[in-house]
Amino acid sequence: SEPCETRFLLDYTVPFIPITAAKRRSENIQHIQIAVLQTHANNNFLRGSFDVCMAHDQNCIYPCHFGCIMNMVEGRQTNETGEVDPNDMDRLWNKAISYGFHNKIIGYSTPSC
Repeated sequence: SEPCETRFLLDYTVPFIPITAAKRRSENIQHIQIAVLQTHANNNFLRGSFDVCMAHDQNCIYPCHFGCIMNMVEGRQTNETGEVDPNDMDRLWNKAISYGFHNKIIGYSTPSC
């Protein structure tokens, strides 16, 4: 069989803005938003208008926004976009999971070749 090529443009930008030029190309380029945390619909941690703003789905939030909210809830005095402490990353990720959040599952398709 012939090789089949699929191209993914994995986008971490906030806010996510679809790049229409990718759709105009003849190659199968899929522009995929990946900088998003997701939770279930009944999660009390994520309430208010911020869960549907800035071009992401309901029950999703950008990690920087989540970090800001988590810092406030946890009483942390650090900046969620400041220096990264590698020793603290696992603890903070486990804390995010305990609040019911996880990386958004990436949706993509592969062409039939």
